[in-house]
Amino acid sequence: MPQDTKRVNGPEHSTPYRVHCPVIEDETYEDRLRTAFGKDGKRKDGRGLQENRKYFVKVGVVSSAKGSAYVELGNTKAIVSVFDPREIPKQNKFCGLGELYCDFKFSPFSSLQRKTPQTDARERSMATALTSALNPSVCRHMFPNLQIDVFANVLEDDGSALAVVITAAGLALADACVPMFDVITASTVGILGDRIILDPTAEEERLCMDGYTEDNHGLVMLAKLSTLDQVPDIRQYGNVEVEALWQACKLLNEACGDLVPIVQHVLVSKVNSRLQEIQLDSEGEDDRDGIESDKGSNDER
Repeated sequence: MPQDTKRVNGPEHSTPYRVHCPVIEDETYEDRLRTAFGKDGKRKDGRGLQENRKYFVKVGVVSSAKGSAYVELGNTKAIVSVFDPREIPKQNKFCGLGELYCDFKFSPFSSLQRKTPQTDARERSMATALTSALNPSVCRHMFPNLQIDVFANVLEDDGSALAVVITAAGLALADACVPMFDVITASTVGILGDRIILDPTAEEERLCMDGYTEDNHGLVMLAKLSTLDQVPDIRQYGNVEVEALWQACKLLNEACGDLVPIVQHVLVSKVNSRLQEIQLDSEGEDDRDGIESDKGSNDER
């Protein structure tokens, strides 16, 4: 019988690890709620309801791509790669506006439940949301009849995955020198009753989407072009009242504005480092030219 060379061969017979784990009864929704939010109003990780997790951002992490960015938001980690424009496949007529092809994937190990390699409905929905958020920010009229490929991979999903990928995609497009109207940033809030939770974790997202005891529950994601003060995309999931949605949008507007200095600092640092590399290369070429000219003059003598 042929063997699958891409699969790690394990023993034929094994014992599930759950046999050695202590028996834990299924928690009720109220127990999960008390665990996630303490009596003092703090969350499980010690943050307030309207407090963001810390960001880590780096650009130029994929050498084979034209531009790339890696973003960490707490335990949520995503990497986005952007490649050179190419002709739109299977396009028979001229298109005045370029297109963005966005691919969104979760790594099999990104969550507690292992994901299959095939693209599922959630990934297709995320890819559509990523495309609709990036289209207004890119100067598509400058590359007609061409397509730019954007590949996003979530390495670890601990909440706010779509917002992290949108922010990373804006950085990757800027790193690839793609003409843009503005740099895009995004953020997410969870709504659970009278609570508006900024930057929810995966556990808090599940609580907001379940909402067994609350009529007002769900998630809201907002992407913003801060310089132009425009909102290219907004996504709402669950059953959210109009007043709560308005308050959530105001909070998201401020959160996206707070991300702009971080994005600008990363891009300016990348430009400065590149200019220093060019200056060092030019100085090295001048030194080599000077040495060669000295050798030529000595030979003539």
